[in-house]
Amino acid sequence: MKKHLLLFIILFSFSKLESQPPLYTDLFTLYVNGEYKKLVDKAEKYTLKPETKNDAIPYAYISKSLFKISQQKNRESKYKEAYDQSIQYLVKCIEKDITNEVHDKESEFYMEVKETLIAHILEEFTDKSYKKAFEYNNKLKTLYPEDIATVLMDGALKKFTKDLPGAMIVWNENQNSLERLTNLDYYSEKEKEFLKLAVIQTIEGLKSVKQHERARNIALKANTWFENEEDFKSVYETVK
Repeated sequence: MKKHLLLFIILFSFSKLESQPPLYTDLFTLYVNGEYKKLVDKAEKYTLKPETKNDAIPYAYISKSLFKISQQKNRESKYKEAYDQSIQYLVKCIEKDITNEVHDKESEFYMEVKETLIAHILEEFTDKSYKKAFEYNNKLKTLYPEDIATVLMDGALKKFTKDLPGAMIVWNENQNSLERLTNLDYYSEKEKEFLKLAVIQTIEGLKSVKQHERARNIALKANTWFENEEDFKSVYETVK
């Protein structure tokens, strides 16, 4: 009886061990050693295996590796779209990361990606390349669909790309979105700059369709954060 019980315990332990997800130490080692191309190939195999295809970790490693590759000036033509692919894999990672465990561990990488997208949006908007800015904002919205600045910028850029009906839908659906923000304590400087631009362009957009009261309400709320910013003050003065 004891022998049977011992055998059962051993078999149960082995089955439980086999059911545990891998630690992906091989991927970690490749990443630490900067072998990003090998890592992508290795991690992609995990995404195809039935037992690991729903784990978020391989997708995170692919995204991080492609992001690193995208920063290499003389990268192979195979990796020409590495930046966009990095974002695509990060989206997949988010979808698989039900518990947000990977997000919590990789929060610095998430922020790095977010800030590079914001930088692209700000640059393209300054250059009046609104279509390109819209494309980058769409990528950001895919990663952060609830981000207030991203949503407001979506409406503004729809207007700039001649989609006024689309802009109106965004403004109508998110007219009270700023009320959810109590402070900007956890915002980076880049995020604050992005939010300020999104607010200014939303105010200007609402004014252009004679929604002055709504523009004023947004300006009053945002004045709490940007009252000392000259570009915001000039817009605020037109609606206060």
